[in-house]
Amino acid sequence: MTERRALVTGATGFVGRRLTAYLADRGWDVVGCGMPPEPGVLACDVRDEAQLDEVLEAAGEVSHVFHLAAIAFVPQATREPDLAFSVNLQGTIRLIHKMLARVPRARLLFVSSSEVYGPPQQLPMDEAHPLNPGNPYAISKMAADLYCSFSARAHGLDVVCARPFNHSGAGQTGDYVLPNFARQIATIEAGQKPPVIDVGNLEAARDFSHVTDVLRAYEALALKGHSGEAYNICSGSAVTIQEALNLLLSMAKCPIEVRQDPARMRPSDVPVAYGSSEKLRAHTGWTPETSLKDLLQELLDYWRGQV
Repeated sequence: MTERRALVTGATGFVGRRLTAYLADRGWDVVGCGMPPEPGVLACDVRDEAQLDEVLEAAGEVSHVFHLAAIAFVPQATREPDLAFSVNLQGTIRLIHKMLARVPRARLLFVSSSEVYGPPQQLPMDEAHPLNPGNPYAISKMAADLYCSFSARAHGLDVVCARPFNHSGAGQTGDYVLPNFARQIATIEAGQKPPVIDVGNLEAARDFSHVTDVLRAYEALALKGHSGEAYNICSGSAVTIQEALNLLLSMAKCPIEVRQDPARMRPSDVPVAYGSSEKLRAHTGWTPETSLKDLLQELLDYWRGQV
């Protein structure tokens, strides 16, 4: 077994694409798989046992599997819960059993989500926080997270669960709040829409990280995380959506009016949520490196290039 040979599922997604490049730059031997397939990426729907067999056969004696493949957009999972459970839970179960059969000594880095905690019962939320998921995406991730723990106990699977909080960066779709704001500003600057930005609830406060800090955490957990454990990946502090928007507006090349859009309002929004990354820091030495301001500048520059 090569010490740092990785299979990355979900390699055609926003984070998966970045992770395969990051690991390769760090000297890993990387095989990516995902749907839809792209040049250099193997086709793999994790619900398809035959495709999983083909991918694991092609990947060979991997030392690590980074499992990112998921229905990750909460509104889509809410609209299509059957699909979310089929991919996020059943796909994970199938992958685990294929790994146990083919590469039983490989480590699985399962990407769960901070969404498994639900509304905060205390702040910051650490890994001992009760699991109380509040939507189909979160429920599917919690179930897969728990199945990983079961597989560690019952089958000796070497698995580490990552629970990232909100993260963003260049390449993330405009469906998410920060890239959505950046896209609107870039479109206004290009003269393609009036100087008005439509927003939802700006009072909610969230824990945002740059995607590169999250990639660094995934690698650190793959190499140093304790088997059978779960780890938060987060900045450890919250900023309101209003604060983030104000920072973006301060970078804009023209004055922009802010207008609340009732269609974007979510009255059940959790007011404040942020995590503790103390366990991750203690076990791996990881610390976040990219500021929110730099993250927002990157998003704005990216969308300026897109429009």
